[in-house]
Amino acid sequence: MQAASLPLEQYTGVWVVADLVDGVLSDTSQELLTPARQLADQLGQSVSMVILAAPGVDSAALQECVGAAGADQLIVIQHDLLAQYQTELYTRALSGLVLERHPNIVLFPASSMGRDYAPRVSVRTGGSLASAATDLALAEDGKTLRATKACFAEALFASVESPTARPQMVTVRGRAFEKPQAQAGKSATLDVITPTLSADIARTQLLEVVKPEVKGGKKLEEAEIVVSGGRGLKAAENFSLVEDLAGVLGAAVGASRAVVDAGWRPHSEQVGQTGKTVAPKVYVALGIHGAIQHLVGMNGSQCIIAINSNPDAPIFKVADFGIVGDVFQVVPELTKTLKEQNLALSL
Repeated sequence: MQAASLPLEQYTGVWVVADLVDGVLSDTSQELLTPARQLADQLGQSVSMVILAAPGVDSAALQECVGAAGADQLIVIQHDLLAQYQTELYTRALSGLVLERHPNIVLFPASSMGRDYAPRVSVRTGGSLASAATDLALAEDGKTLRATKACFAEALFASVESPTARPQMVTVRGRAFEKPQAQAGKSATLDVITPTLSADIARTQLLEVVKPEVKGGKKLEEAEIVVSGGRGLKAAENFSLVEDLAGVLGAAVGASRAVVDAGWRPHSEQVGQTGKTVAPKVYVALGIHGAIQHLVGMNGSQCIIAINSNPDAPIFKVADFGIVGDVFQVVPELTKTLKEQNLALSL
Protein backbone atom coordinates (compact mmCIF):
# COMPACT_ATOMS: atom_id res chain seq x y z
CA MET A 1 0.00 0.00 0.00
CA GLN A 2 1.81 3.12 -1.24
CA ALA A 3 1.27 6.61 0.15
CA ALA A 4 0.06 9.10 -2.42
CA SER A 5 2.05 12.20 -3.23
CA LEU A 6 -0.34 14.96 -4.28
CA PRO A 7 -0.34 18.75 -4.21
CA LEU A 8 -1.47 19.87 -0.75
CA GLU A 9 -4.58 21.59 -2.09
CA GLN A 10 -5.92 18.24 -3.30
CA TYR A 11 -6.28 17.02 0.29
CA THR A 12 -9.66 18.16 1.54
CA GLY A 13 -12.08 17.40 4.33
CA VAL A 14 -11.88 16.95 8.09
CA TRP A 15 -12.44 13.39 9.32
CA VAL A 16 -13.22 12.16 12.82
CA VAL A 17 -12.45 8.45 13.18
CA ALA A 18 -14.79 7.31 15.92
CA ASP A 19 -14.53 4.67 18.60
CA LEU A 20 -17.72 2.62 18.46
CA VAL A 21 -18.42 0.52 21.56
CA ASP A 22 -21.43 -1.79 21.46
CA GLY A 23 -22.93 0.34 18.71
CA VAL A 24 -22.53 3.58 20.67
CA LEU A 25 -20.15 6.44 19.91
CA SER A 26 -17.66 7.13 22.69
CA ASP A 27 -17.87 10.52 24.38
CA THR A 28 -14.48 11.56 23.01
CA SER A 29 -15.58 10.71 19.47
CA GLN A 30 -18.55 13.03 19.86
CA GLU A 31 -16.41 15.75 21.44
CA LEU A 32 -14.10 15.73 18.40
CA LEU A 33 -16.93 16.94 16.19
CA THR A 34 -16.63 20.33 17.91
CA PRO A 35 -13.08 21.16 16.71
CA ALA A 36 -13.70 19.31 13.44
CA ARG A 37 -16.62 21.60 12.62
CA GLN A 38 -14.68 24.72 13.59
CA LEU A 39 -11.65 23.75 11.50
CA ALA A 40 -13.77 22.72 8.51
CA ASP A 41 -15.68 26.00 8.54
CA GLN A 42 -12.43 27.96 8.60
CA LEU A 43 -11.02 25.89 5.75
CA GLY A 44 -14.24 25.84 3.75
CA GLN A 45 -14.30 22.05 3.84
CA SER A 46 -16.67 19.31 5.04
CA VAL A 47 -16.76 17.15 8.17
CA SER A 48 -17.02 13.36 7.97
CA MET A 49 -17.45 10.94 10.86
CA VAL A 50 -15.80 7.60 10.02
CA ILE A 51 -16.90 4.40 11.75
CA LEU A 52 -15.47 0.90 11.36
CA ALA A 53 -18.02 -1.79 12.14
CA ALA A 54 -19.57 -5.10 11.20
CA PRO A 55 -22.74 -5.27 9.08
CA GLY A 56 -25.83 -4.75 11.19
CA VAL A 57 -24.71 -1.58 12.93
CA ASP A 58 -27.58 0.91 13.21
CA SER A 59 -26.33 3.29 10.53
CA ALA A 60 -29.57 5.28 10.42
CA ALA A 61 -29.43 6.13 14.13
CA LEU A 62 -25.74 7.01 13.92
CA GLN A 63 -26.39 9.11 10.82
CA GLU A 64 -29.01 11.13 12.67
CA CYS A 65 -26.76 11.49 15.74
CA VAL A 66 -23.65 12.72 13.93
CA GLY A 67 -25.68 14.95 11.61
CA ALA A 68 -27.27 16.75 14.55
CA ALA A 69 -23.79 17.12 16.06
CA GLY A 70 -22.42 18.91 13.01
CA ALA A 71 -21.08 16.26 10.63
CA ASP A 72 -21.88 16.56 6.94
CA GLN A 73 -21.30 12.88 6.22
CA LEU A 74 -21.21 9.53 8.00
CA ILE A 75 -18.81 7.04 6.42
CA VAL A 76 -19.30 3.46 7.60
CA ILE A 77 -16.45 1.10 6.74
CA GLN A 78 -18.29 -2.18 7.02
CA HIS A 79 -17.01 -5.77 7.08
CA ASP A 80 -17.60 -8.94 9.10
CA LEU A 81 -13.94 -8.88 10.19
CA LEU A 82 -14.38 -5.45 11.78
CA ALA A 83 -16.81 -6.68 14.44
CA GLN A 84 -14.05 -6.52 17.07
CA TYR A 85 -10.99 -4.28 17.06
CA GLN A 86 -7.88 -5.92 15.62
CA THR A 87 -4.92 -3.73 14.79
CA GLU A 88 -3.98 -4.99 11.32
CA LEU A 89 -7.55 -5.19 10.03
CA TYR A 90 -8.55 -1.72 11.22
CA THR A 91 -5.29 -0.27 9.92
CA ARG A 92 -5.73 -1.83 6.49
CA ALA A 93 -9.38 -0.81 6.15
CA LEU A 94 -8.87 2.81 7.19
CA SER A 95 -5.57 3.31 5.34
CA GLY A 96 -7.15 2.16 2.10
CA LEU A 97 -9.94 4.74 2.34
CA VAL A 98 -7.55 7.53 3.34
CA LEU A 99 -5.38 6.81 0.30
CA GLU A 100 -8.43 6.75 -1.92
CA ARG A 101 -10.10 9.95 -0.70
CA HIS A 102 -7.19 12.11 0.55
CA PRO A 103 -8.62 13.88 3.62
CA ASN A 104 -6.81 16.96 4.84
CA ILE A 105 -7.18 16.39 8.60
CA VAL A 106 -7.92 13.13 10.45
CA LEU A 107 -8.73 13.20 14.17
CA PHE A 108 -8.69 10.14 16.45
CA PRO A 109 -9.65 9.82 20.12
CA ALA A 110 -6.51 9.24 22.19
CA SER A 111 -8.03 5.96 23.38
CA SER A 112 -6.27 2.62 23.54
CA MET A 113 -7.52 1.92 20.01
CA GLY A 114 -6.66 5.33 18.62
CA ARG A 115 -3.18 5.28 20.11
CA ASP A 116 -2.63 1.84 18.65
CA TYR A 117 -3.61 2.22 15.01
CA ALA A 118 -3.35 5.96 14.28
CA PRO A 119 0.48 5.75 14.03
CA ARG A 120 0.20 2.78 11.69
CA VAL A 121 -2.28 4.59 9.46
CA SER A 122 -0.04 7.65 9.33
CA VAL A 123 2.95 5.54 8.22
CA ARG A 124 0.95 3.71 5.55
CA THR A 125 -0.53 6.91 4.12
CA GLY A 126 2.47 9.21 4.42
CA GLY A 127 0.64 11.53 6.80
CA SER A 128 1.91 13.32 9.87
CA LEU A 129 0.83 12.50 13.42
CA ALA A 130 0.66 14.50 16.64
CA SER A 131 -0.37 12.60 19.76
CA ALA A 132 -2.47 13.36 22.84
CA ALA A 133 -3.40 16.89 21.79
CA THR A 134 -5.40 19.12 24.13
CA ASP A 135 -6.11 21.91 21.64
CA LEU A 136 -6.42 22.31 17.88
CA ALA A 137 -6.26 25.43 15.72
CA LEU A 138 -5.02 26.63 12.35
CA ALA A 139 -1.57 28.18 12.15
CA GLU A 140 -0.93 31.68 10.83
CA ASP A 141 -0.98 30.48 7.23
CA GLY A 142 -4.64 29.52 7.65
CA LYS A 143 -3.97 26.04 6.21
CA THR A 144 -1.72 24.10 8.56
CA LEU A 145 -3.15 22.38 11.61
CA ARG A 146 -1.53 23.33 14.92
CA ALA A 147 -1.91 20.74 17.67
CA THR A 148 -1.05 21.68 21.25
CA LYS A 149 0.10 18.91 23.56
CA ALA A 150 1.63 18.60 27.01
CA CYS A 151 5.15 17.28 27.42
CA PHE A 152 7.79 16.72 30.11
CA ALA A 153 5.19 15.51 32.62
CA GLU A 154 2.95 18.43 31.65
CA ALA A 155 5.57 20.98 32.74
CA LEU A 156 5.53 22.44 29.21
CA PHE A 157 3.16 22.65 26.27
CA ALA A 158 4.35 22.18 22.71
CA SER A 159 2.78 23.23 19.42
CA VAL A 160 3.12 20.67 16.64
CA GLU A 161 2.66 21.62 12.98
CA SER A 162 3.18 19.72 9.73
CA PRO A 163 3.11 22.18 6.85
CA THR A 164 4.24 19.73 4.16
CA ALA A 165 2.77 16.29 5.03
CA ARG A 166 -0.83 15.24 4.40
CA PRO A 167 -3.11 14.08 5.80
CA GLN A 168 -2.54 15.84 9.11
CA MET A 169 -3.42 13.29 11.80
CA VAL A 170 -3.90 13.88 15.51
CA THR A 171 -4.97 11.82 18.50
CA VAL A 172 -6.89 14.02 20.95
CA ARG A 173 -7.41 13.58 24.67
CA GLY A 174 -10.86 13.07 26.08
CA ARG A 175 -12.60 16.13 27.54
CA ALA A 176 -10.30 18.49 25.66
CA PHE A 177 -13.46 19.82 23.99
CA GLU A 178 -17.13 20.05 24.88
CA LYS A 179 -19.65 17.95 22.99
CA PRO A 180 -21.39 19.96 20.25
CA GLN A 181 -24.92 21.13 20.82
CA ALA A 182 -27.45 19.11 18.83
CA GLN A 183 -28.89 21.03 15.86
CA ALA A 184 -32.49 20.18 15.09
CA GLY A 185 -33.14 19.38 11.45
CA LYS A 186 -29.45 18.95 10.62
CA SER A 187 -28.68 15.72 8.80
CA ALA A 188 -25.66 13.90 7.41
CA THR A 189 -25.37 11.87 4.24
CA LEU A 190 -24.51 8.17 4.54
CA ASP A 191 -21.73 6.41 2.65
CA VAL A 192 -21.22 2.69 3.30
CA ILE A 193 -17.89 1.20 2.18
CA THR A 194 -17.00 -2.51 2.09
CA PRO A 195 -13.22 -2.90 2.06
CA THR A 196 -11.35 -5.92 0.75
CA LEU A 197 -10.15 -7.78 3.84
CA SER A 198 -9.19 -11.34 4.71
CA ALA A 199 -8.57 -13.00 8.05
CA ASP A 200 -4.95 -13.79 7.16
CA ILE A 201 -4.13 -10.05 7.31
CA ALA A 202 -4.38 -10.24 11.10
CA ARG A 203 -1.24 -11.49 12.81
CA THR A 204 -3.21 -12.26 15.94
CA GLN A 205 -6.33 -14.29 16.58
CA LEU A 206 -9.07 -12.86 18.75
CA LEU A 207 -10.23 -15.60 21.11
CA GLU A 208 -12.30 -13.77 23.68
CA VAL A 209 -13.20 -10.29 24.89
CA VAL A 210 -13.35 -9.93 28.68
CA LYS A 211 -14.79 -6.61 29.75
CA PRO A 212 -13.65 -5.30 33.14
CA GLU A 213 -16.29 -4.44 35.68
CA VAL A 214 -16.94 -0.69 35.61
CA LYS A 215 -17.27 0.53 39.17
CA GLY A 216 -19.94 3.14 39.69
CA GLY A 217 -21.33 2.41 36.23
CA LYS A 218 -19.05 5.05 34.67
CA LYS A 219 -16.13 4.66 32.29
CA LEU A 220 -13.09 6.29 33.87
CA GLU A 221 -11.98 8.43 30.92
CA GLU A 222 -15.48 9.74 30.23
CA ALA A 223 -16.85 10.24 33.76
CA GLU A 224 -17.75 13.74 34.91
CA ILE A 225 -16.78 12.82 38.48
CA VAL A 226 -13.88 10.55 39.47
CA VAL A 227 -13.14 9.33 42.99
CA SER A 228 -9.61 7.90 43.30
CA GLY A 229 -7.85 6.18 46.15
CA GLY A 230 -4.20 5.94 47.06
CA ARG A 231 -1.83 4.18 49.42
CA GLY A 232 -3.26 6.15 52.33
CA LEU A 233 -6.14 3.67 52.35
CA LYS A 234 -3.62 1.13 53.73
CA ALA A 235 -5.28 -2.05 52.45
CA ALA A 236 -7.26 -3.34 49.47
CA GLU A 237 -10.40 -3.95 51.52
CA ASN A 238 -10.47 -0.29 52.52
CA PHE A 239 -11.13 0.68 48.90
CA SER A 240 -14.78 0.25 49.81
CA LEU A 241 -14.52 3.86 51.03
CA VAL A 242 -13.79 4.93 47.45
CA GLU A 243 -16.50 2.73 45.98
CA ASP A 244 -19.15 3.89 48.44
CA LEU A 245 -18.47 7.58 47.82
CA ALA A 246 -18.31 7.01 44.07
CA GLY A 247 -21.64 5.23 44.22
CA VAL A 248 -23.33 8.14 45.97
CA LEU A 249 -21.87 10.65 43.52
CA GLY A 250 -22.44 8.54 40.39
CA ALA A 251 -18.69 8.67 39.84
CA ALA A 252 -16.05 6.42 38.29
CA VAL A 253 -13.42 4.77 40.48
CA GLY A 254 -9.74 5.53 39.96
CA ALA A 255 -6.51 4.55 41.68
CA SER A 256 -2.90 5.62 42.04
CA ARG A 257 -0.02 3.57 40.63
CA ALA A 258 1.08 2.49 44.11
CA VAL A 259 -2.33 0.93 44.66
CA VAL A 260 -2.30 -0.86 41.30
CA ASP A 261 1.28 -2.09 41.79
CA ALA A 262 0.24 -3.50 45.17
CA GLY A 263 -2.46 -5.51 43.41
CA TRP A 264 -5.34 -3.76 45.17
CA ARG A 265 -6.97 -2.54 41.96
CA PRO A 266 -6.76 -3.40 38.23
CA HIS A 267 -4.57 -1.40 35.87
CA SER A 268 -7.71 -0.26 34.03
CA GLU A 269 -8.40 2.05 36.99
CA GLN A 270 -4.91 3.58 37.19
CA VAL A 271 -4.71 7.34 36.76
CA GLY A 272 -1.35 8.83 35.91
CA GLN A 273 1.57 8.95 33.53
CA THR A 274 1.60 5.17 33.01
CA GLY A 275 -2.16 4.85 33.36
CA LYS A 276 -5.09 6.86 32.08
CA THR A 277 -5.41 10.60 31.67
CA VAL A 278 -8.69 11.98 32.98
CA ALA A 279 -10.18 15.46 32.94
CA PRO A 280 -13.49 15.26 34.82
CA LYS A 281 -15.42 18.19 36.15
CA VAL A 282 -14.64 16.97 39.69
CA TYR A 283 -11.73 14.79 40.83
CA VAL A 284 -11.76 13.54 44.43
CA ALA A 285 -8.43 12.18 45.73
CA LEU A 286 -8.61 10.05 48.86
CA GLY A 287 -5.34 9.22 50.58
CA ILE A 288 -3.32 10.11 47.49
CA HIS A 289 0.06 11.72 48.20
CA GLY A 290 0.30 13.39 44.80
CA ALA A 291 3.47 12.25 43.04
CA ILE A 292 4.10 14.04 39.75
CA GLN A 293 3.34 10.84 37.85
CA HIS A 294 -0.19 10.86 39.27
CA LEU A 295 -0.72 14.59 38.84
CA VAL A 296 0.08 14.26 35.14
CA GLY A 297 -2.99 12.09 34.74
CA MET A 298 -5.52 14.28 36.52
CA ASN A 299 -4.41 17.90 36.70
CA GLY A 300 -6.69 18.77 33.78
CA SER A 301 -9.67 18.28 36.12
CA GLN A 302 -11.85 21.36 36.52
CA CYS A 303 -12.11 20.96 40.31
CA ILE A 304 -9.81 18.88 42.52
CA ILE A 305 -10.79 17.87 46.05
CA ALA A 306 -8.15 16.20 48.22
CA ILE A 307 -8.47 14.43 51.55
CA ASN A 308 -5.17 13.47 53.17
CA SER A 309 -3.77 13.34 56.69
CA ASN A 310 -0.44 14.86 55.62
CA PRO A 311 -0.72 18.65 55.32
CA ASP A 312 2.48 18.72 53.24
CA ALA A 313 1.26 16.24 50.62
CA PRO A 314 1.89 17.58 47.09
CA ILE A 315 -1.75 16.89 46.16
CA PHE A 316 -2.76 19.99 48.15
CA LYS A 317 -0.69 22.20 45.85
CA VAL A 318 -3.03 21.45 42.94
CA ALA A 319 -6.25 20.97 44.91
CA ASP A 320 -9.03 23.55 44.76
CA PHE A 321 -10.39 22.25 48.06
CA GLY A 322 -8.47 20.25 50.64
CA ILE A 323 -9.27 18.51 53.90
CA VAL A 324 -6.38 17.62 56.18
CA GLY A 325 -7.78 14.66 58.03
CA ASP A 326 -7.99 10.90 58.41
CA VAL A 327 -9.76 9.39 55.38
CA PHE A 328 -11.18 6.68 57.66
CA GLN A 329 -13.03 9.33 59.63
CA VAL A 330 -13.77 11.99 57.01
CA VAL A 331 -14.92 9.86 54.07
CA PRO A 332 -17.55 7.73 55.86
CA GLU A 333 -19.10 10.87 57.33
CA LEU A 334 -19.07 12.59 53.95
CA THR A 335 -20.66 9.58 52.26
CA LYS A 336 -23.26 9.23 55.01
CA THR A 337 -24.22 12.91 54.81
CA LEU A 338 -24.53 12.84 51.03
CA LYS A 339 -26.64 9.69 51.16
CA GLU A 340 -28.93 10.85 53.97
CA GLN A 341 -29.60 14.24 52.46
CA ASN A 342 -29.72 12.89 48.92
CA LEU A 343 -27.13 15.46 47.90
CA ALA A 344 -25.03 15.37 44.77
CA LEU A 345 -22.45 17.62 43.23
CA SER A 346 -24.13 20.14 40.93
CA LEU A 347 -22.38 20.01 37.56
